Amino acid sequence: MQFVQIGMLGALAALAIPIMIHLMFRQRSRPVDLGTLQFLKVVLRDNARKRRLRRYILLGLRLAAVALLALLFARPFLLATEPVDGERLVVVLLDRSASMGLLGGVKPIDRAAGEARSIVRAAGQGTQLEAASFDREVHPLAKPTDIANGAPALSSSGTDYAAALAWARDLLVRSPKRIKELHVLTDLQRTGLDRGETVALPADVDVRLADFGRAFPKNVAVTAAVVEPKTVRPGESALVRATVVNGSPLPLYKVPVKLHLEAGTAVRDMERAVDLDGGAAANVEFKLADLPAGSWRGHVEAAVSDDLPFDNRRYLAVAVAPPAAVLVVDGSPGRTAYDGETYFLNAALRLAPSGERYAKTPFDVETFPLVTGASLPDLDKARAVVLANVGELSAGDARRLGAFVEQGGGLVVFTGDRVRADSVRSLTAAGLGVGEVVGPEPAKELPWRIGRWEAADPVFRPFADPEHGDLRRPSFTTITLIKPSAETRVLATFRGDAPALLARSHGRGKVLWFATACDRGWGDWPRSRLYVPLVHQMVGYVAGLAEGGPVREETASGEEKPGIVERDGLLHVINTDSYESDMARCTPREFADRFGFRLPETKTSIVNQAAAKKPADDRLRGDEIWPWLALTLLGFLLVESFLANRTAA
Repeated sequence: MQFVQIGMLGALAALAIPIMIHLMFRQRSRPVDLGTLQFLKVVLRDNARKRRLRRYILLGLRLAAVALLALLFARPFLLATEPVDGERLVVVLLDRSASMGLLGGVKPIDRAAGEARSIVRAAGQGTQLEAASFDREVHPLAKPTDIANGAPALSSSGTDYAAALAWARDLLVRSPKRIKELHVLTDLQRTGLDRGETVALPADVDVRLADFGRAFPKNVAVTAAVVEPKTVRPGESALVRATVVNGSPLPLYKVPVKLHLEAGTAVRDMERAVDLDGGAAANVEFKLADLPAGSWRGHVEAAVSDDLPFDNRRYLAVAVAPPAAVLVVDGSPGRTAYDGETYFLNAALRLAPSGERYAKTPFDVETFPLVTGASLPDLDKARAVVLANVGELSAGDARRLGAFVEQGGGLVVFTGDRVRADSVRSLTAAGLGVGEVVGPEPAKELPWRIGRWEAADPVFRPFADPEHGDLRRPSFTTITLIKPSAETRVLATFRGDAPALLARSHGRGKVLWFATACDRGWGDWPRSRLYVPLVHQMVGYVAGLAEGGPVREETASGEEKPGIVERDGLLHVINTDSYESDMARCTPREFADRFGFRLPETKTSIVNQAAAKKPADDRLRGDEIWPWLALTLLGFLLVESFLANRTAA
């Protein structure tokens, strides 16, 4: 046991007072022999012994009361409950987002790394240390002391404080340690404050917020570069619209903004100048006329020198190409176009009269009627093939179609009365089947309707908004029952869980099966307003157009460098997070309010607080036992009062 006010133990000297009173007022009697009272001697002797015992008990109670009163003012606490080094947890979060690479002196990330080293040294050997760097994601360190070995690699990503604080919160909540400390080393960038989930830190955690940001840095950023229209045909023109932001409070004049695009040996370079007020943004437009076919890639750049060069350049790409060639194979051609299986399908894909080459449709459709003994035409120029109620293909055609898909082509299969278990053997042998075809299944009481679909899949992503149509509305009189294979994904089902849309991969290509016919023979869905968008989504998915076409916009993550990367025939345009260019900062109070913790009054860490001696008039400790002493003193006083009234002096 130890004492907060150890000097108050001097009051124990007051124990002499009850002893002196007891000795001074002790009764002195003179014996007198009375003959008539000789029989009372025995009774009086016994009563005297009882009174003497009561007086000693009363003296002990008074001594204990004085001692308890002195101990009460000395404020004892139990040494066994005093925390030791093994009962401390220190968590360090170091911001490695792109804005921490600010130039113009020592980088914030280097200053933060120096503070991390100080925290590790002060933590001591017996302290549990956990550390992580963060940007939009959290990167825990397998060996937390490594955070003291130097600054982590600067990220190209943005800032998400909620993700980092959520990771730290989970550690702190699960930890049984009595002392918990969290260090957040950051530049307090405001754009990272409102992202992610709502995080509230535990009340018993001491949060130390270290700010390494700088007010009003010089920064000119290109935050957007958009090509309009998205679909550009050979010989057409396009417009590149770039957004340039001045992040400093001072105006800038005649800022040069340059566009560079190239496709093979063809190059387009253009330059504009723009005036920017402090904190203002401006749009800069570049008109590209008569673009030839090709994959044009390049960047828009603000040619200035500033403190954040990572966001001066923004990459872009545009694919200038004719519509995707789609071969539609009609397995049930009629005597006229209106009687054919693919009449509605052709109208949906073309969106224009036949023969209009560059209509505003992503597809250039060629219809091939598959009559008895005919073979599929050349597939070299096609991007996708659609089989509409096609019976059995020859083994040679199936192998050619399989090789076409394996090399990156797409295949969509619409079923019908000719698609049965025996007619799909060649497709299955070529790796284009999706399972066991049972056969047609007509509706009994109610028509078949789509009951469930994968809203996150690219085929159905546009239908996530109810305003774009309800896929439960189209009705079907007959469907084809299919038992999917293990490698097949069921993207949609009819009511009753019968598969409706099945997908699989074959080499670099994609295969889709829709378990009903594409004409009005098995339902009225071609008359639905959802027919055209759903058909476009399915064919565009296998042709590589449903997920943004051949150009994919991505945000850099981790240490990934911005630029343009070609993978699997697609152009991946990787840029830094545009929000990271906003250098507005929040205050420590706003940060604390967002994550529900109280800012300390001083910057002294909890490690140093534990090592320092506390002043004698410190605030109440959680391990003091004076309340129990006060209750004991009250009990002793009650017993003393009761016993004093029944004990003669």
